[in-house]
Amino acid sequence: MLRRLLDSPWTYFVLAGALFVVLLLTQFEVRLPPRPSGTPDEIQALKQRDDVNVVWILIDTLRADRLHSYGYERQTSPVLDYLARTGVRFDRVVSQSSWTKASMASLLTATWPQRNGILRWSHSLPAEAKLPAEILQEAGFYTAGIWRNGWVAPNFGFAQGFNTYVRPQPNATPERFQKRTPSASPLIGTDEDLTMAAGEFLRAYGHKRFFLYLHYMDVHQYAYDEASAKFGTSYSDVYDNSIHWVDRNIGALLRQLQDQDLARKTVIVVSSDHGEGFREHGLEGHAKTLYREVSEVPFILALPFELEKGIVVPEIVANVDVWPTVLDLLGLPALENTDGRSLVPLIEAAANGSQADFDRPAFAQIDRSWGRPSADPDPLIMITRGDIRAFQPTMEGKQGEVEYYDHSTDPWEAKNLAVAGPDGRKSLPPEVDQAIRDYLAMPAVAWGGPQEVELNEMELNQLRALGYVIQ
Repeated sequence: MLRRLLDSPWTYFVLAGALFVVLLLTQFEVRLPPRPSGTPDEIQALKQRDDVNVVWILIDTLRADRLHSYGYERQTSPVLDYLARTGVRFDRVVSQSSWTKASMASLLTATWPQRNGILRWSHSLPAEAKLPAEILQEAGFYTAGIWRNGWVAPNFGFAQGFNTYVRPQPNATPERFQKRTPSASPLIGTDEDLTMAAGEFLRAYGHKRFFLYLHYMDVHQYAYDEASAKFGTSYSDVYDNSIHWVDRNIGALLRQLQDQDLARKTVIVVSSDHGEGFREHGLEGHAKTLYREVSEVPFILALPFELEKGIVVPEIVANVDVWPTVLDLLGLPALENTDGRSLVPLIEAAANGSQADFDRPAFAQIDRSWGRPSADPDPLIMITRGDIRAFQPTMEGKQGEVEYYDHSTDPWEAKNLAVAGPDGRKSLPPEVDQAIRDYLAMPAVAWGGPQEVELNEMELNQLRALGYVIQ
């Protein structure tokens, strides 16, 4: 039923709910009714509840420092700021890659890229890899994913555990809409299509216990409507406009949760796969480097109740920690053999004004030749530990220029502190070099790593529409 509903363009013209979404999105701001009040003591009680739903909002290409709640001077994100102000905000979050497929594979399996091996364009998660949707489905949730990014399409293994996993039917782009995508053949439709499809899901299945995954794409596409055009016309300004537009989509979604009396029993998870560069290190976009602008992302938890004073977790965490945290929060079985950890102890410590013992490095990785099948691997490894961040373009048996930064004095990685030896090559401090060696020596995941998939020309063109060069 839902598949037919989401596929039918008539859905968006004849149902009053869809018109309601359009009405909300054409307003300059979305006004949100408050959720019930609660206290940090009620967080642990979520484990005992059997009525809590999960809405996971993945905002593709969203760097954390462009949200007002993360310190940005512009008011790009009033809805997300409200969720952060009344919920839990993780202050420093490292994504595991700057390319969607690799990042999402790590996020969903809670494993480092070196262990899961999803590093190139033809790699796919095998059926043996257990994903959060499977755990939620086994626990009685009705599971649905609505996505617009082809890198998380079913043929790459991301549909596992979903009762429904669909790309929303695109409408004609409204005249009020602007796009500045880097692709010559951009994605059809807008995130408005996804928000309306989400509304239809809530009307059809809101009476069940559900898990809804929404993968928003208009920040990636630099797309926005006229009401969101607050910040100018430069490339960077347009990026901010698109954040404001997606933020308003989320506001419309929250209004629907409230109107159906679902907000008081829904945990909302907000995260991102990677950020975006604006020539801070000479490059625009993502999927090329691992500098802070492309690898630090938001992670916000909105609870079924508002906290009078939101909780901020200061420790450096990683995207591999997202799903161990959510599953622990709900008292559900954990993913097995993971690198990620539940951050619930950190939430409780922050709520009490203390810090938990959480001394663990965070890793990220990208194969810079991921889109060229005939090219040899060109891996870049990044480690973050405390104020130290280091980059090693190496695999076993290969060497390259390394970079080493101290975020306490150089938060945006402008001065490479790696020291050149007698042979002219720069090196890392021994303990950092050893940590990277240990990372590279980690055993593969129990499910054996990636499968290879073949893509036809139409599928390749759909991925090229995202602005990537795939040869």
